[in-house]
Amino acid sequence: MSNPLANDALLKFGRILTVIVQALLGLGAIALIVAIPVIWLSKSHIAEAMSADSSLSLGATLAAITVVLLLGFVMVSLAFVFFRNLKHIIDSVGEGDPFVPENARRLSVMGWITLGIQVVALPVAGIALLAAKAFEEQNFTVDAGLDLGAIILAVTLFILARVFRHGAAMRADLEGTV
Repeated sequence: MSNPLANDALLKFGRILTVIVQALLGLGAIALIVAIPVIWLSKSHIAEAMSADSSLSLGATLAAITVVLLLGFVMVSLAFVFFRNLKHIIDSVGEGDPFVPENARRLSVMGWITLGIQVVALPVAGIALLAAKAFEEQNFTVDAGLDLGAIILAVTLFILARVFRHGAAMRADLEGTV
């Protein structure tokens, strides 16, 4: 029996999109890690760009930037794992077998990742704001706060995980009675 979803255009597009996003996130992660030594090697340029009346020392500013880059790397890595799980779910739908316990686990992980990114984003914004004060003449801005859309996404993912868990259990019960 052939699977009608095997050639579904939306699933193919979703898979391609998740692979592209993963590639971009991978490049972003590499860029963030490479930026750390570059920042420290560019101390003199950063010192020139800093405001003369900055309350932060050059060392504190470099440390703050380094922490922001490291936490950014954590956030990008979490997003990479999020999209890897999404790709696996898309693949299982394309194979015609989405209601498996593994997809329920993946959806739960995606929900926790969504919340984790929100938790990490708060100190990133605070530290970035602190570091930006050293460059007042450069007009840096930092936008911070909890993203209500991300919180709603996390709740939706946790609910879908329960739906998938229940669907997998119902299918196992049905297969056991046949």
